[in-house]
Amino acid sequence: MRNEVRLFLKQNIILTLGLGVVVTILMVTMPPARITVTLPFILIFHAAIAFLSFALIIKKTESAPKKFVSVYLGNTTVKLLLFMAILFIYALSYLHDAVNFIISFFIIYIIYTIFEVVHLVKWNNRSPR
Repeated sequence: MRNEVRLFLKQNIILTLGLGVVVTILMVTMPPARITVTLPFILIFHAAIAFLSFALIIKKTESAPKKFVSVYLGNTTVKLLLFMAILFIYALSYLHDAVNFIISFFIIYIIYTIFEVVHLVKWNNRSPR
């Protein structure tokens, strides 16, 4: 495993643990009608997807840096289609929790996307061309 991927994994775990504390506090203090019970699973799901996505992008573009944009865009497209399918299926299956799930999913998606993009930009600027 390359240093960039190890660093990302380490910081991803730290971010996930920090968000886990926030999630725990929210689940204890907020009324059950305001928060989805799937929030811890959403958090773990996004942490795993962010790690896999980052590792895949690094692996695919190390040997061919000029493919970075196409690999990143393809990866993002696949992730968005997967996420939309998950949101659609969950919303149809659990109508009573759909709004809370979608809002929670979106907030955590934004956090992990920013985290991943920051690491990709740092990696892209450090890697020799």
